[in-house]
Amino acid sequence: MKWIQLLIPCLLMSTITCGPHSLKFLSTGRLKPGDQPSFEQLTVFDGVPISYCDSVTKREQLKPTLESQRLPEHCDEARLNIEASLYEIPRSMNSKVYVVQRRRGCILSANGMSAFESWAVDGTDFLSFDPESQRWTSQSPSAAPVEQRWNNEIDMNHAYRHFVRVICPQMITKIQLRSIQQQTELRVFAKPIVDTGQALLRCHVTTTDTSVSSVHLIGNGASRASWIRVTGPLPAENGSVILRLTADISQNRDHNTYGCTVQTGSHNITVFWDGTTLDGRNLLHHMSVLWKLLTVIAGVICTVSVVTMFPVQQYVAKCVKPKSSPPPPGVDPHLAEQFTRIMESVASPDLQSVILSVTQGREGHGESHEQWEVRIMLKDQSYYDPEFFAHQIDGAQR
Repeated sequence: MKWIQLLIPCLLMSTITCGPHSLKFLSTGRLKPGDQPSFEQLTVFDGVPISYCDSVTKREQLKPTLESQRLPEHCDEARLNIEASLYEIPRSMNSKVYVVQRRRGCILSANGMSAFESWAVDGTDFLSFDPESQRWTSQSPSAAPVEQRWNNEIDMNHAYRHFVRVICPQMITKIQLRSIQQQTELRVFAKPIVDTGQALLRCHVTTTDTSVSSVHLIGNGASRASWIRVTGPLPAENGSVILRLTADISQNRDHNTYGCTVQTGSHNITVFWDGTTLDGRNLLHHMSVLWKLLTVIAGVICTVSVVTMFPVQQYVAKCVKPKSSPPPPGVDPHLAEQFTRIMESVASPDLQSVILSVTQGREGHGESHEQWEVRIMLKDQSYYDPEFFAHQIDGAQR
């Protein structure tokens, strides 16, 4: 059989080089009312994105992680299939369709070869294809008319089978990835939220270590964070993956500390926030300088006022006969008792100070298309999400 012939070069290699390999083509088509259809496809080898193609360039854009260059230059066949389905499927279903997803490829190992092809519509499992029988099976009641129509497309089904059973395994034998040294980098910084005392803390992890899968917020201020969100792992252009933790924290670090920790296969990496932003500005230093500046300005104003008013006060003292100051007004015993009860019921010293300042005039003190394996991101082509769930429609459609 053909797959046995394809395995012969593999058997001549070492077992390390010749483990099981998978090649997947993840295509997405979108059609907005009154607009032209758009297409994008990410090719993934052993979980690593190796090429990207869309309806704008119509050419495969190879990733730096790819050592070999023997891949197709164009994605015309896949693009035409997706764009045609954006018109054909709605007509068969008699309903609108906005997003079509296609997942196809093959897995090659010493035990043999397996191929797969499945489609989803608007985030819902739709049709699956059996390459051996060349028959479609509906995964949704709405897919029944399309299943019947596609099962009659003999030439199309033969081409689909040929791709996943013959072309895909041939491509696997030609793909080589660059070797990547395992390393993990953790950076912690923050961005101030305008007109508030809050900041967005960001823990940014870049790693080539496959054992890294999570990042955690630590420090005695972690429990006071308004919210915490973790995204990733997201594949990056250079073969590494990105994890991000974002938390809403206070810029006041008198009693709060924040940091992040990442666990690798061999050790933990922990970094605490030093009060800086991504471009190196120190938020805490900025606040302290501002406070010192205000203090100096207030001191200058007070000094000028005293110096200016002192001669006037001397003149008035000589010309005006001093009068004895009236005795302080008496305090209503009933009000004093109520005030005492209020003060005793308040546990916070700051709040007690506020109450005291208000009442006595003193100054107080005081933020399933199976799991769609890779999300193709047009707006940020530096990162690709390897775990796109078909039941989660793209954010633009939500």
